[in-house]
Amino acid sequence: MKPFVTLLMLIIMSMDALSQNQGEIIFSKKMAESNKVSSPEKSFKAGDAIYSVAYLPKTVQGLFNAKPESKVEVEVYIYKVVPPLYDYQQPSEEQLVFATMWVSGKALQNNYLVVDIIPEPDKTTAYGSSEITYKEFGKKYEGPVAFAESMATLQPGKHSLKIVVNCNYEPVATGSFTIEGSDYGVYAQKAVAINQAAASAGSKNASFPKALMTNSTTESQMIAALKNSNDWKTGFVNGTEVLKIAIVDADWYIRRHEISGVILHRYIRAAIAYKTKDNRCAYRLITYQEDYVGGKFQPLKYDGAGDQVMIECANL
Repeated sequence: MKPFVTLLMLIIMSMDALSQNQGEIIFSKKMAESNKVSSPEKSFKAGDAIYSVAYLPKTVQGLFNAKPESKVEVEVYIYKVVPPLYDYQQPSEEQLVFATMWVSGKALQNNYLVVDIIPEPDKTTAYGSSEITYKEFGKKYEGPVAFAESMATLQPGKHSLKIVVNCNYEPVATGSFTIEGSDYGVYAQKAVAINQAAASAGSKNASFPKALMTNSTTESQMIAALKNSNDWKTGFVNGTEVLKIAIVDADWYIRRHEISGVILHRYIRAAIAYKTKDNRCAYRLITYQEDYVGGKFQPLKYDGAGDQVMIECANL
């Protein structure tokens, strides 16, 4: 019975620790393992790696009242706490940076979130996971990349920073730490290194969507419509050559007028992989539409592109 009692005590102690830390963000210079923070820190030096775990009052799914298959939007804010000019005033907060963390899968069941602030490029949970993701805009990722860039703008000296995690537009965990140094420019270099690591991790773990419909004629029309679109011609899609296509919907979706019920058009989506201008591989979900006029559907046309997903060419 002793092993069982020991295990039970460890579980109870772990639950107690989580309960005591509810609503708090705990920081460290070392990468967190699951919900555990080794060597908690409240003060850092310019150039230090900064990791954290936010302990939540409920599971992520519970905070959003979300379905198990959902992908929810968690907001992470970093504020600089500015001392008051006079003793009778309260400190003010200046927002340094904001990022959106997308949470899905098993991570929805956790009552904590690992939030890497400025991780070492080769030791981070922020990128390369399907459950915790930050989007890429242009050639830069949100999250730690943006956090490091913002920290690089700090003036020499000591600063007090506050981190706030919002779920469903409400603050659910907060934490503060101080950081001191004569040169914060080192974080600009770290931002570049973290971004490179993020791009590598994301593309290695990315997989091309599976086709739920196969129709060579429709696929050819889709590729032609994409190449004739302004998004392709102006470089928004960032493609030079189409590599692969997969229609990801099993059938067309009909869209009707809200009041009359008259058919307006039908639409369908396809994943299209392409070679980028910097000779990498990527794909986007492309939406196509056929207007309904005179009792029949009109020729297929391009209707818009989703976010670019980098992928290893070998994974296509």
